[in-house]
Amino acid sequence: MSPSRVTPVCEDSSSVAEPAPETNVTEPAPIVALVSLLSVTGQVSIPDNLDAILVNIPSTSTSTAATAPVQSKANTWKDLFSPTSNPDSALEFYEPYTVDGIPRERRPPEVAAIEAQVWENSLVAFLVGKRLPVKSVQEILQRKWGQVGHFSFHVAGSGVFIVKFDNGQARDWVMDNGPWDIWGYHLALRKWSKGMSLTLEDCKSIPVWVKLSKIPIQYWTKMGQSYIASVLGKPLHMDLSTTNQYALAFANVCIDMAATSSFPNSLLLELDNGTTTSIDMEYCGDQPHVPCVRYLIMLIKRVLKRCGENECQK
Repeated sequence: MSPSRVTPVCEDSSSVAEPAPETNVTEPAPIVALVSLLSVTGQVSIPDNLDAILVNIPSTSTSTAATAPVQSKANTWKDLFSPTSNPDSALEFYEPYTVDGIPRERRPPEVAAIEAQVWENSLVAFLVGKRLPVKSVQEILQRKWGQVGHFSFHVAGSGVFIVKFDNGQARDWVMDNGPWDIWGYHLALRKWSKGMSLTLEDCKSIPVWVKLSKIPIQYWTKMGQSYIASVLGKPLHMDLSTTNQYALAFANVCIDMAATSSFPNSLLLELDNGTTTSIDMEYCGDQPHVPCVRYLIMLIKRVLKRCGENECQK
């Protein structure tokens, strides 16, 4: 026999609680069934045929509200693993290479060369000193570089981006017309190459724009600038104004400098007559608020911490 709903008893046994007023919405049938199992003492008496009780109890809802719309059919397993409508999403199977019974990936050299060509006109951009919203970075670069050539924008890590141009001319124009910044924060650029690290902290060197002042006129040549820049690191290129010798008051040169560099403020240049002259230097262009050097000092500390000071000095 199914247990019936029990009327609660008040603390005063001489009085019985007034029945609750009827409402348009009642409790769901499973809740009614469970409540009906409560005895007067508050203990639960679970019959053996509980499952049958819950299944066979009809709905007692008398709500006059509109019936809720039926939910759409849930995705099936087939829908979950079905391909997208984009044909480029389809993959192919290639038999893996096996060494000592362990499969590994090894593609033919000609295939690797074809794959590398897809990214050969790309730049790796490191945003130095600040993490900015990705959408804002993309929009700013689109305004700065979009008129030079079409490119696609890809996030490679925190503050690291891949900018893939359609051609090498647009990529080289961007490299030659720096330095570049995003909201005043330096954007270090490298030409992409196979196997290069995409983490700034893992780089043993970083391209830095250096502003050189008080250069003697006779050194305002491509060779002269190369000799001066070589004191700081590996010279990469000059900006357009320096290349055209438009203004001889200073030169902007991009130099690949070691992360352990002391980043001096000046260097001595020995002249032909045996005397010396001092060349002043500023880093990351003429923007003193750009925390380029401070970030590189932090970079050095991270490198020393990760690989050990003695090993890094080898």
